[in-house]
Amino acid sequence: MSASHLPIASQALFACFRRSLCGAILCRPSYKTCADSATQGAAPIAGERTMRLRDKVSVITGAGSGIGEATAKTFAREGAAVVVAEINEESGNRVVSEIRKAGGTAEFIRVDAGNLKDIEAMVKFAKNKFGRLDILHNNAITIDTGRIAEMTIEGWQRTINVGLTAYWYGIKVAIEQAMLAQKKGAIVSTASVSGLAGDYTLGAYNAVKHGVVALTKATGIEYARKGIRCNAVCPGPIATPPLLNIEKQRPDIIARIREAIPMGRLGDPNEVANVVLFLASDEASFVTGAFFVVDGGLWAHSGMPSLSGEGPDW
Repeated sequence: MSASHLPIASQALFACFRRSLCGAILCRPSYKTCADSATQGAAPIAGERTMRLRDKVSVITGAGSGIGEATAKTFAREGAAVVVAEINEESGNRVVSEIRKAGGTAEFIRVDAGNLKDIEAMVKFAKNKFGRLDILHNNAITIDTGRIAEMTIEGWQRTINVGLTAYWYGIKVAIEQAMLAQKKGAIVSTASVSGLAGDYTLGAYNAVKHGVVALTKATGIEYARKGIRCNAVCPGPIATPPLLNIEKQRPDIIARIREAIPMGRLGDPNEVANVVLFLASDEASFVTGAFFVVDGGLWAHSGMPSLSGEGPDW
């Protein structure tokens, strides 16, 4: 999500909106609420099992909420065994329980993405439980806000550690311990449209997400002839509990954000999960080193108002 793509009048509101997301990775999503309000107009999410990931083993970080939770449930529905790697034990165990109740296979491991020993342990956990690792979805994030000159070294380092170093180390361990020997693997990292432009007061987050895109490209080309694919997904504004809470208190803010998106609404976590599913599946067998934008057209818009006075509604 990039403030530079919004009309100037909306940029301050956008900064407020982005700051509200700082703890979103640990929040439980409310898909019913998303569908009923912020994502109104989204296509229904199909629940049919097509088993596109039959017999695959996957690890998803930050899988206790939001995009990670949606991806975990989507993968399980499509036949994959899912390792839910999450720092919040209550959220992680809830996701595992819900997957199992729906007939899927899932295991929980507590992972602090800022701790490289935890990253290594989650890959070993997947191999010990299921004998292999086919898919890694790097998704965990933490965000430290503030203008560049006002940020602390601790906040900067924490954001880099969780959002970039942990992604690199997860890729490294997954490749070394599983995918090279298997001669096949799929890695999908959650970047952002903030990794394609800049945002006010989110310099560390911008640096991390730009880094994820670059890491994706480098990994993709280095291991292309080893049967290992690496891609990224770049979400825009996605409906999460913090956003929905803002909507209750300040509906005008969400209305302006929604208006800045050409599609006129926020995205649903499931809409991002469906793109991750494609990239993780054999259907994307000729796709590597690429990033896929899922933002309702936000990044495509220059931010300039229509000279004719007409907007997206015509």
